[in-house]
Amino acid sequence: MTIQDIPHYTYKDYCLWEGDWELIKGLPYSMAPAPHWQHQDLGGTFVQKVKNSFDKNKNSCSCKVLYECDWLVSDDTVVKPDVMIVCTPIEGKHPTNPPVLILEILSPSTILKDRNTKFKLYQSYGVSYYLIANLDKKEIEYYVLKDNYYQQVYNLKQFTFSFDCLIDVDLDSAFEN
Repeated sequence: MTIQDIPHYTYKDYCLWEGDWELIKGLPYSMAPAPHWQHQDLGGTFVQKVKNSFDKNKNSCSCKVLYECDWLVSDDTVVKPDVMIVCTPIEGKHPTNPPVLILEILSPSTILKDRNTKFKLYQSYGVSYYLIANLDKKEIEYYVLKDNYYQQVYNLKQFTFSFDCLIDVDLDSAFEN
């Protein structure tokens, strides 16, 4: 088998598939089985904390917090981060510009993809903050894009998305529920 023998899919193909999928550089990735309840609970808590911070700061921020929404990266790449924050206008049904922040919650079936494939993808597309939540360890790893490469930082409590949009939020406390 050669590289030419591997099918290369596009967004047009993706739109025809049943079930939950991601498409990365033309290769399909099944999103089954669905995440368990702790995964969903942490994602919901994260969304709530971020929205509460937006409301509390009462800034003129127009960012959107999206939960399990497709990001149309390119014609052959569509990913569905657990949570993303998008600060550019969304035209159509899904974001096409890079989010400023992505949270991925590790699952046994996605750990390698989240730590490697998606890490590199998000870095290459300029996602400012990449957060990886580990339910087993009850911790979040924070990566900040600096000079086009992710640098791991610790105890990050403030995120700046634009000159008029920042949030102060303790995301580590999301594990206290």
